[in-house]
Amino acid sequence: MKKLFSLVICVMTLLFVVCEPSTAKAFSVSDSKQVTFSKGNLQYTRSTHTWSFASAQWEMIGPDNLKGGSVSYDPEYGYSKEGTLADKVDLFGWSTSSTKFGVSTSTDKDDYYGSFVDWGTNKIGSDAPNTWRTLTYNEWKYLLYTRPNASSLRGVAQVNGVNGLILLPDNWTCPSGITFKSGIHSRHGVDYYAAYQTFTADQWSKLEAAGAVFLPAAGYRHGPKVYHVQLYGRYWSATESEFVSGGADYFSFRSNEASLFFYNRSEGLSVRLVKDL
Repeated sequence: MKKLFSLVICVMTLLFVVCEPSTAKAFSVSDSKQVTFSKGNLQYTRSTHTWSFASAQWEMIGPDNLKGGSVSYDPEYGYSKEGTLADKVDLFGWSTSSTKFGVSTSTDKDDYYGSFVDWGTNKIGSDAPNTWRTLTYNEWKYLLYTRPNASSLRGVAQVNGVNGLILLPDNWTCPSGITFKSGIHSRHGVDYYAAYQTFTADQWSKLEAAGAVFLPAAGYRHGPKVYHVQLYGRYWSATESEFVSGGADYFSFRSNEASLFFYNRSEGLSVRLVKDL
């Protein structure tokens, strides 16, 4: 069954690459389609009704998706917070015509029924509507597991103090003096991203110039509470779940796992958009 795919990337053969700069930024999402990624995760400012991308790939709002309350921290499970929806957010329920692109803390499944409405239909920053779009389940699957050399084109890391997953373009060539290690850690926890590999802001600027994409471990939101910031990254797809009413497919990772799952549409997850080439 599709949802049992849940490929878990465990104790992989490590690939170390030191090589010359490249400007390749194309990512294959099928055997006939390539995309480029937006410069950062999607954000929404409620007071001005404006959409934007994070100014840096490692930028995430995290616990500050909620106002009020205090932030708690667990060394294994990361940062959590309870409160009310903040003005600027980057964790969204699945987008339908009735949910206004998932900018809500409602956990009522009835509020999320309906066909998907892509976040990319909005004007985002200076980009015209319909410039960007959301990957489908099958496109995430192809990108992560099926494209040529897929297993060597991803790796967990800490970048400028933020945990996450690095994705590399199809025709990848490492910048001179940079070593990238593909795969994941064998252990689960916040600290194991940095234990696997760490890049400074200056090092990341070289990787980014060569086409690397960083997905921050921005956690997720359930109603009025944000969970597991710096431990989990969970990113929506455009695909409705075939097995659970009121569910949708998403891509999830942590320090020792990367899988495709389905989730209740009311859960607040990250959104990273792409543009077709």
